[in-house]
Amino acid sequence: MNYVPGTASLIDDIDKKHLVLLRDGRTLIGYLRSIDQFANLVFHQTVERIHVGKKFGDIPRGIFIVRGENVVLLGEIVSGNVLLVLFLCVGTTN
Repeated sequence: MNYVPGTASLIDDIDKKHLVLLRDGRTLIGYLRSIDQFANLVFHQTVERIHVGKKFGDIPRGIFIVRGENVVLLGEIVSGNVLLVLFLCVGTTN
């Protein structure tokens, strides 16, 4: 794999499921659809994950645009994640 500088390195990650942690503390999970030179991101089928203790709930958000300056962490989610065993999924009304 060749090194590609800057946000161009995210081109290989398009159409993959990602988790993004925002500067305001929100956690989003969705499919990365587009990027630009400022690292602005467009996600599709996005959910906002809310954590309370050992429980979490997902709120559907749909298409979500994130300014690059608000991204703290971005990572691909692989299927069969072991961490889901540590948390209990509950409805957002709970």
